[in-house]
Formats: sequence, structure tokens, C-alpha cells
Amino acid sequence: MRYKCAVKSFKVVHIVRHGVRANASVNGAQSIRRAAQILRVVASFSGRGATLGEVVASSALQKATVHRMLRALCEEGLVEQDELTRNYRIGVGIFALNASMGDRFDIRSLAQDALQRIRDQTEDTVYLAIRSGYDGLCLALYEGTYPEKTLKLSVHDRWPLGVGAFSMPLLAFLPDGEVNEIIEHNAVRLAGDELHTAALLLKRVGDTRARNYAVNTIEAYPTMCAIGVPVLDAQQRPIASVCLTAIISRMPPERRERIATLLWAESKKISEAWQQLRSVVAQVDSWRTIQPGRKAQATQVGV
Repeated sequence: MRYKCAVKSFKVVHIVRHGVRANASVNGAQSIRRAAQILRVVASFSGRGATLGEVVASSALQKATVHRMLRALCEEGLVEQDELTRNYRIGVGIFALNASMGDRFDIRSLAQDALQRIRDQTEDTVYLAIRSGYDGLCLALYEGTYPEKTLKLSVHDRWPLGVGAFSMPLLAFLPDGEVNEIIEHNAVRLAGDELHTAALLLKRVGDTRARNYAVNTIEAYPTMCAIGVPVLDAQQRPIASVCLTAIISRMPPERRERIATLLWAESKKISEAWQQLRSVVAQVDSWRTIQPGRKAQATQVGV
């Protein structure tokens, strides 16, 4: 009888302890996701920075949670608070981490020649974008030489994925499950925007896949037309997008097809350069190769 009670007691303790570990693991992962979400929100307010209220509204998190995480991110140097405005901006710690990446992930450098070739051949404006969380982030802009232009984007602008031809390729070429999750997440941010309802975004995803490139002609900007294609990695996932914009009179159907063909050709060159760079084995850090006793052993053999 005592043995049975002991076994039962062990099972209860084991279940309780296992549950505590599981909850701790879930809570830890949730905290990381929330911190990453807050970093992306703060980054979207480049320049003047974001107020506490703006971070709360954009993240849909509780004010106390946002304040606590912002304070921790400030202590780690990943976020900084302006002494005068009290707004939050990305801190120098982010740039230090970014510098350690070197050129291995500098898609802007890899895409530079391709973007310039597109601009020179078409005389129209070309953009490069990447995914940043649930947004498309404009990384580079090469302004066209054609006298009449239609500029809507600036470098570092962020739009919800699927909004605009520069971010639609980053969404449409993902698996269905991810597409649905992203559209569902952004539905809260796009509430009230009749041009970007969840149903319309899903339809545009299907249209983009069917024609193999994104086209954006918006009623609010009737003089503009934009075309975008993804830059794919070895697993055929979008790592970036290339987008061209021009006045709509320069974009009849036959020219759209020619431009889409050109964008895909240059996109594949960027993909090849990316994959080649990523396939290079990184050199081992020299300080990690220093082993205790190596110098003494070298002395013994007369080196």
C-alpha cells in the first residue's frame, strides 16, 4: 500500500514538474516572439521614433507588457529612448549585430547590378524589397530616367504583406498555410480598408500565381502601374522581390509581359548569386582554433 502511494505521489510530482517546464518553455518562446514583434514595430517608425502608445496600438499587446519589454530591450541596447521626445528607436545594438553578418546576407549589394540593368533598359523606377515579419520592407530604390514618374515608395517604407506589387510576391509565393496566417494577422491592421480585405488579398494571391508576377493598379492612384516578381532561394521561397513602377500609359499588356520576363531574368541572377554566396563554407573564427598546450607542444619540437 505504501509502495502504491509512493508511485502515485511520484506521478503527481512528475506531472506537475513537467507541466511547469512545458509552461516555462511556451512562455519563453512567447516572450521572444513578442520582443521581435516590438522590435519590428519600433523599426517601422524610422526617423522620429515611436511613442509608447503607438507601439501598443501597432503590436496589439497590453501596455504593461510593451513597457516592460521596451525597458528590457533598452537595457540590452537593442532599443533606445530619446531623452527629449521619449520616443523609442532602434538602438546601436541592432547595428552591431547587423555588422557581424558582413556581406553574406547583403541582398542589396547582390541585387545592385541587376536593378541598375532593369532601370537602364526600361527607364522606369525599380525597387528591391524583403520580408520583415508581416510586412514588406523597401530596401533600395533606383529612380528611372523617364520624365514622367510615379513614385509611391521610399527606402525603409513598410507595408503589410500583399499591399502593393512590391510586397505581393513576398506573400503569393509562400505556401498556402503561411499565406492564410499572414492575411489573417494583417486583417486587424487593414480593418476598414476596402481595397485590401482578406478576400481581395487572397484573390490577388491567386491571380499573381496564375500569371507568375504581381500587377498593381489601384483606383486611388489611377496613373500608376507596378509589376513585381520574387527572388527565390534554393527551396523556392521568396527572399526578396523586385518591382518596377511606371505611369499607366507606359504599361500596355504587351509591355507588362516584356517587363515581367526581364524582371524574372534578373531575379534569377540575384538568386544564383545568393545561393552561391550562401554555399561558401564560412571560415572558422581564428580565436576558436587556439587550443591550450599548442604553443608548448610547438616549442618542444623546435618551432
